[in-house]
Amino acid sequence: MDRGMVIFLGALLTFSSSWLGLILFPYWQLNNEKPYQKEPGDDPYPMPLQGEALAGRKIYQANGCIYCHSQQVRSEKFGNWWDENGQEHTGADIKRGWGSRRNVSRDYIYDNPTMLGTMRTGPDIANVGSRYSEAWQHSHTFNPRALNDWSIMPSFAFLYRKEKVVGERSEKALKLGREWTVDPGYRWRPSASEWDAILQQSGDAIKSRYLTEPTHTGGIDPNTPDGKKRLLDFWLTTEEEGIQIVPTGNANALVAYLLALRKAEVPVPEAKE
Repeated sequence: MDRGMVIFLGALLTFSSSWLGLILFPYWQLNNEKPYQKEPGDDPYPMPLQGEALAGRKIYQANGCIYCHSQQVRSEKFGNWWDENGQEHTGADIKRGWGSRRNVSRDYIYDNPTMLGTMRTGPDIANVGSRYSEAWQHSHTFNPRALNDWSIMPSFAFLYRKEKVVGERSEKALKLGREWTVDPGYRWRPSASEWDAILQQSGDAIKSRYLTEPTHTGGIDPNTPDGKKRLLDFWLTTEEEGIQIVPTGNANALVAYLLALRKAEVPVPEAKE
């Protein structure tokens, strides 16, 4: 008991020094960090999110994207990769094209909260806005397997609306084959009996469209197993007649946020290795 005060003071000093070093000092150091401008007339970097991108950050948060995707391109000194000759190298993130430099604190001065992430079940997306188009982002969000059959990312088909086409197809309609749109969120294929019924009803029209493709030369017999399979593979990759998948406002906002993520693109002095 006579050492109680020593233990108390030791614990107090330990926690106090940790709080000062990990919380208070970084707060003093980074609290007044300003956007970077190389020249007086240059646009400052970073810029705060606005409009749809700002709304999209809330959609990103609400759907738990932070649990699988980080937003921090790591230093070239972090991580290993091997070339085709088996030679080991470092700097996996930049080698993969996830950014042209490592991330620094300045990249996050307008982020509230800062969504660095804790793990990488999926790839880092700090700079994803410079890697993919708006159309790609929508198709990938609707169902990642439509673009990467190995993906384990869940489908966010509930952010999209399946509707009848009135007049012309919407310019925002996703350009996906019916295998992804008949049953949104899943990859659909008809059963053998269903396909036979479809061929009986629309086989001539499907065959005619198949033969108009420049890569489809020669005849095709839908009565043979090979012919039926080739027609099925073709038919599944064509759009549903009179049906389209269009993004909701939340989907547009989420994609706007993803396109705005360019956190490792502008060179800043402190990011030099």
